[in-house]
Amino acid sequence: AIISFASFLFFIQSCQRIDTTDLGVGLIPAVDNVNTFEDILDISTNNLLLPDSSIVNRTENHALGVIEDPQFGKTTASIFFDLLPTTSGTHPFVNKDSIKGNIDSVILSLDYAGLYGDSTSVEKIRVFEIAQSANFTDTSYKLGAPEFPVIEAQLAEKMVDFTSLNDPHIIKKGKDTVLIREENILQIRLDKSIGLRLAGYDTLGAYKNDSEFRKSFKGIALKVDSTGPGSRKALAYFNLSSNARTRLTVYYRTVTNGKPDTTFTEFVYKNEVAIGANLVKRNLIGTSYLNNISAPVSNKEKLYIQSSPGSYATLKIPALDTMSNRLIYRAELVVNELFDPSNRVFNPPDYLFIDYLDSSTNKYFTLLRDFSVSNEGYNSDFGMTPKRIQNTSGDPVLQWRFNISRYIQGIVTRKEKNNVLRLYSPFVTTVNYNLSGTGVVMSPLKVNTNIAKGRLILGGGAHPSQSMKLRIIYSHVL
Repeated sequence: AIISFASFLFFIQSCQRIDTTDLGVGLIPAVDNVNTFEDILDISTNNLLLPDSSIVNRTENHALGVIEDPQFGKTTASIFFDLLPTTSGTHPFVNKDSIKGNIDSVILSLDYAGLYGDSTSVEKIRVFEIAQSANFTDTSYKLGAPEFPVIEAQLAEKMVDFTSLNDPHIIKKGKDTVLIREENILQIRLDKSIGLRLAGYDTLGAYKNDSEFRKSFKGIALKVDSTGPGSRKALAYFNLSSNARTRLTVYYRTVTNGKPDTTFTEFVYKNEVAIGANLVKRNLIGTSYLNNISAPVSNKEKLYIQSSPGSYATLKIPALDTMSNRLIYRAELVVNELFDPSNRVFNPPDYLFIDYLDSSTNKYFTLLRDFSVSNEGYNSDFGMTPKRIQNTSGDPVLQWRFNISRYIQGIVTRKEKNNVLRLYSPFVTTVNYNLSGTGVVMSPLKVNTNIAKGRLILGGGAHPSQSMKLRIIYSHVL
């Protein structure tokens, strides 16, 4: 009896064997080809550049640097921003009439927030003053906007070893202050002349209010020299909105109560009124990336996915058009990274995203049943965390499995349209959805943390060994 009972338990456990998959949130019956089946569907893929209208807002990290990527070409990121007195209507310098010639130093400090690429990069950062002729008025500048004119004579330049960006600095603000240890901060010493100019303004003009100050000092431009010595393989990210750490500090000597004194005055990026632009340019000339996108092939072997401003892939699954009704337990899009030595330096984006093109409106919509929306926010069942596997050659690569089961169920059961899917890695996307019957709502969704961070080479539909597939586990409906 004991043996029979044990055999019965073994039989029951065998029948209830499940496939959780790498990303599964539910239980999937075993594929026994009697009750439960599995199909692997081919996908036709194409690669296109993504028209991008992204803007880096005041409080978001700004990218600075140059990346020379053997596969994706050159990326150049520049930052333009204004700096204002901490208070308006009063002169920020103490005893300004006694300062003449007594500017000790002018230091630009930037709050370092992270890095993408090769941390051993060494890049020359150049600092300019934005020209008064520049039409620089708000923060609505898209990534691809033209650069703003600057005064030709630069304020400073510094060769920056990116490995040192998180090194500590010891700072003393004035003779009576204690030493302050600051980490993750970039400091650049500017020409003293800018300090003398700032000290020479008065409260009837520049220091009357922020608008008047901008008429005298438009702001700072940070650029990276893309020629000459150095290893240009990284972007550094800076938080301009951190007023305690991103600042322009003028250290000077003055006379207070008849005695010499050493003090400082700071100018900051005021979050509520700040003006700024993060411009990111891509140069794809002569790259495999551009050649692939330009090739007139409807089913690409390779897909080059670059985060904003970047590219996207279109996915067509023709077999869904004639698929009979069935109960979908799991439908997952299997996406494989292709191995390249440069992957070790240039990592993938934080997240990939999927939506679909409605051909009747020529607009993209979110896969709502797999990307749920509520008044509390968004909940994606895409499972966007990849798993590291080995490809057929034994090389380490990443694999994504996107759960789009509800979307596929709608196609095979309710005969909803088999739309073209879009796979991409946006900085910000627009979620189109219908919440509680209120009609279509367009809402911005930030997908990736930093602009221009991440790129991937994926196996397309025509790849001989790492092609993109749709895996379906299902039962027939009687």
